[in-house]
Amino acid sequence: MAMPDMMSKLWAICLIGVSLLSAQKTPSMHTISVTFDYNFALTPACSATVTQKCVKQFNIYDISAGTTKDKRAQIGSVAVPPNATGFVRGISGKSDPFLFNPGRHRLAVSAQMPDGGESDLRFCTTIVQIP
Repeated sequence: MAMPDMMSKLWAICLIGVSLLSAQKTPSMHTISVTFDYNFALTPACSATVTQKCVKQFNIYDISAGTTKDKRAQIGSVAVPPNATGFVRGISGKSDPFLFNPGRHRLAVSAQMPDGGESDLRFCTTIVQIP
C-alpha cells in the first residue's frame, strides 16, 4: 500500500538524550527525552478539519533488536505541537520510565498517522549508552 511522503521520509533531525536514574550493571529504569524537527509541509498535522493522511503523534522506540513490530519496543509518544505548520524546530517530549538493559541502544522517533501507519524508523535514530 502506497503511503504519503511522510511514510517514506521523516525529515527530522534527532537530538535524543537520556536521563539516567541509576548506574547499575543490571536492567534499570531510565527516562528518555527527545528533541527533533519535523516538516509539516510534507505531511500536515491532524486537526479538526484534516483527519486523514496527517501526523497524529510521534512515537519513541527502542529499536535495538530491530525495526519490525515484534522486535521494537515503544517507550513513549510525543504530541504534535498545536497549530503546527511548515518546518517546526525543537519538538520535544519525554518517555515514561522504561526498563533498559545496560549497553548500547538504538532509539528512533516516527511520525504516526491516524490509521496507525508510521514513517520509516531509520530516518530519525540515535545510539545511547546505558550504564
